[in-house]
Amino acid sequence: MSLPSNITDAERERLTALLPLLTHALWIEQRLYEIIQDHISSPKRKGTNDLASIDIRKTTLLPDSKYSFGFGAPTDLALPIIASYRVFLDKDYKWILPFDEFAEDFLQHVWTNYFRKYLVSEKTAGNTVGTKISRNQEIWESLYISAQSYLNQHLMQMVKSGKSEEAPVTQGTKGRLQAGKK
Repeated sequence: MSLPSNITDAERERLTALLPLLTHALWIEQRLYEIIQDHISSPKRKGTNDLASIDIRKTTLLPDSKYSFGFGAPTDLALPIIASYRVFLDKDYKWILPFDEFAEDFLQHVWTNYFRKYLVSEKTAGNTVGTKISRNQEIWESLYISAQSYLNQHLMQMVKSGKSEEAPVTQGTKGRLQAGKK
């Protein structure tokens, strides 16, 4: 892999540390698209779409996916959700909780309680420009707060159950989250 020459050594080290997380980010994106597909394909919604930035007349093929989805979506639709998973990383970019144990549940949580409602409200308000929607600071902040709350609940459950594995919770996660926004 060839990196542009204007990347500093510190940035190169950070990218190298983040590279193992790429498969998880791609999983989150694909799983989100599967959830959206299920949502717009449900019997009571078939043929109609209540989600902003989703076009049911188009299809989407993710670069790493084996099949296409029955809707069109902007390429950056999943970014706010993927970024919210950063809350679950320590300072060395290692998962605080095992990814396989929380990833699906957390994704369902943010879809049901935040992202779906947000897309529905944006569609109702007439906002359909996907790029504008996925760059909305309010959704990034609400997903960050949701992720932090979710993590705190799980850490409290671990402590209460007595199987606390001394998972180090680091400060400064919000700065990394905001740095990831464009």
